[in-house]
Amino acid sequence: MDYRLQLLKRHIFIELPEGLTLIDTGAPFSASVTGRLNWDGADYPVYRGGYLGFTFTQLKSELGLEVRGLLGMDLLSRRSLHFSLAGEKLRIGSPLPSGWTARGYGAIPGTELPLFAARLNGLAAKVAWDTGAQFGYVTDPRFTAGLKPLPGFHDFSPLFGDLDPETSFELPVELDGHAFTEHVATAPETDHGGVSPIPMGPYLRFAGIDAVLGPGLLRTADLWIDPAGRLSALRPLTS
Repeated sequence: MDYRLQLLKRHIFIELPEGLTLIDTGAPFSASVTGRLNWDGADYPVYRGGYLGFTFTQLKSELGLEVRGLLGMDLLSRRSLHFSLAGEKLRIGSPLPSGWTARGYGAIPGTELPLFAARLNGLAAKVAWDTGAQFGYVTDPRFTAGLKPLPGFHDFSPLFGDLDPETSFELPVELDGHAFTEHVATAPETDHGGVSPIPMGPYLRFAGIDAVLGPGLLRTADLWIDPAGRLSALRPLTS
């Protein structure tokens, strides 16, 4: 089954019968305004209105979009996913494309949330791939050492609250031999009003995460991922 994939306000979305739906590989659970989601030909009960401090009213306020659903890894992990932002397509249940090479990946302990081995600014790192994040975050300044400081940005996370880092960076990333950049800041070490009792930096380090990567990868490559087998493969876009 295919869905039209689109990038809006630095997030990726598809249209489900319920309406505009956020694809969020960083969310363990799915939710919708109605408490139901029709996904991949089946109707599922999901959290109604949000969870863990997240609400669709809040999402509309942050993005200015009428988002009606959020697809988390409880549903996304049921079958393989082929993301092609350039082709505006999310294909469900497809085999590994011919000529692609699949490699194993990890997961955040106790979850299905993807955790990839990568290199950040030349340094080995474990990175969480979070399509619900509009920016990336690193947990240690060594990953941005020597990079040109850029102005900060405004961000919001239900877990960690309002995030307004003063400085950001264009971080060189290498994943499975493919090089791209992600706009990142250093994860905050102090509380910013989210539902998590632990600030982002310590929270990520406790989970064994060196960085969170957002939408940068899909701007430069197509990605196939099989959560059941914990396999992934990518194909860089040609210019």
